[in-house]
Amino acid sequence: MKIAMIGAGISGIAAARMLQRFGHEIVMFERGARPGGVWAVAYPEVRLQNLAEHYRLAEFPWPFAPELHPTREQLMRYMEAAIAHFGLDVRTEHEVRASEICEDGWSLELGTPAGPRRERFDFVVVASGQYTQAPHRPELADRSCFPGQVLCDREVRDLAVLANKRVAVIGFGKSAVDMASFAAARGSHVDHVFREPRWLIPRKILGVLGTRLMFMRASTAMIPAWVHPTPAERLLHTRLRPLVRGFWALIGAILRAEAGLHGLWRDPEVRRRMTTLIPRSPVPFEMRSAVAVAPDNYYPQVIRGQIEPHCGEPVGYTPRGLRLADGRELACDLVVVSTGSRSPQFPFLPQEYRDLLEAEPDGVQLYRHVIHPKAPRLAFAGHDHGFLHVPGVEVAMLWLGAYLRGDLELPPEPEIERQMAAVQRWKRANILFEPARSGAINTRFHQYLERHALGPGGVAVPQARGAGRIDRALHGGRLRRDLRGVRALARGRAAAAAAAADVNQARRTCCQCRAVARSQAQANVHSRPCSSRMAPARGSAWSAAAAATKDSARAMPATPAAPQIHAHVPPSCRAAPARTTQ
Repeated sequence: MKIAMIGAGISGIAAARMLQRFGHEIVMFERGARPGGVWAVAYPEVRLQNLAEHYRLAEFPWPFAPELHPTREQLMRYMEAAIAHFGLDVRTEHEVRASEICEDGWSLELGTPAGPRRERFDFVVVASGQYTQAPHRPELADRSCFPGQVLCDREVRDLAVLANKRVAVIGFGKSAVDMASFAAARGSHVDHVFREPRWLIPRKILGVLGTRLMFMRASTAMIPAWVHPTPAERLLHTRLRPLVRGFWALIGAILRAEAGLHGLWRDPEVRRRMTTLIPRSPVPFEMRSAVAVAPDNYYPQVIRGQIEPHCGEPVGYTPRGLRLADGRELACDLVVVSTGSRSPQFPFLPQEYRDLLEAEPDGVQLYRHVIHPKAPRLAFAGHDHGFLHVPGVEVAMLWLGAYLRGDLELPPEPEIERQMAAVQRWKRANILFEPARSGAINTRFHQYLERHALGPGGVAVPQARGAGRIDRALHGGRLRRDLRGVRALARGRAAAAAAAADVNQARRTCCQCRAVARSQAQANVHSRPCSSRMAPARGSAWSAAAAATKDSARAMPATPAAPQIHAHVPPSCRAAPARTTQ
């Protein structure tokens, strides 16, 4: 099958490699001059919030020693090395401008350096990212009367622009606290303006890396989610909810103590600044994709008075600076707007698809965060954005590959839509709004990987009478064996593996997924063999999700030799890849 991959960021690269393993011909289109997605347009000195080991392809360890939290340049270098290693066909400076459904697939209209042209594909995967959309800019009055400069964080190409000024930063996400800290470190006085303070995760908590402590298995089991894969977790979040609330109250107290967010400071000005930053919402409610790791210097800079926090709504400009809704005026020379991106847009899709996928302010909710029942021959990579983003994309594409191969049979469309709506309702009730809320799993990555993607289970929603019996009939041992075979792809050695080796490899793969999710394993550490709890729970959301083919344990076909085409080779110099159908 010939598949078009729209986007060549980390999601597109991970998705292309997984689908390549199924024998598909993948052509990746990147409108920019370099692959890399959001990292290609990120501001200087930005760093990955994850650890390096959490942000890599399963089959491709870092080919060099990155920093603990890799820099933008290291991430770009890694992605380009992965493209070269797997011989992915990445066509840079190729923009997908329009598309239309044809009789047997898709016809894409492309803008290329050589001029516009059309190309036909059997299937399309959208990997254009959730944070590459146009930045969200609040509409503030009287811009013309402000003589200073107004930038969004993506327009900051040189941090020298932040130096020795009076800077106002609007927002409280990752980019906003970075910009405030960068400016304060360069001699500027910073007014940090936000509507509400948010939780920031310290880089270290009680001497341990904050991401390790917050997102280890024992912690994530306590995070409320739309699905809980084990009986113990379901017990915790039903009959033992006071214990869960107490756990997160304790975590909140530890985070406040680590950051100094309390009223015990002797200096009244320090006390005022630090209490302004105390979040008002419970920790789990803010565990969304936009949750940020605090820059090392942010809180110390607030304590020293280099950063002045202001809880308020900016409404307009004045000749001297920025005006807030309560009448306060902040004198400044530069305003940096860091209020995130708009909800995902798909201008290259047909209008009827755009109307379907762009209608909601918090993004589109997909079935298993991969497909929409009303959009045939179309899937999405990276719309399961979360803390373990790369493993999440790989697992989702393993599921998609099994579906395209004919191994999985989906439920009826009304049932799929009902399950999608149930997940979306849960998110809206339990997760703070963000423009990509529906397209994210955020800190619920363990639940997603263990049950939502790898198994037939999902959010518990009422089912029709007899649905449990249908579940049991469809999810027998054959499907369990088949999904083990699919999992073998994540760490397999396709060219040399045989059917007998695939069974053992599948066990190693499951153990690796869990080890990575626990943030404690090296690449080949083995835990107990993972037979996977694939028997569906009564009333699970993904009931009647898939039926295996008769040869459910068969080995995957070896990957055909991939064309060695690098991201920067001009299109005219690229050899045409051999067509391989599935």
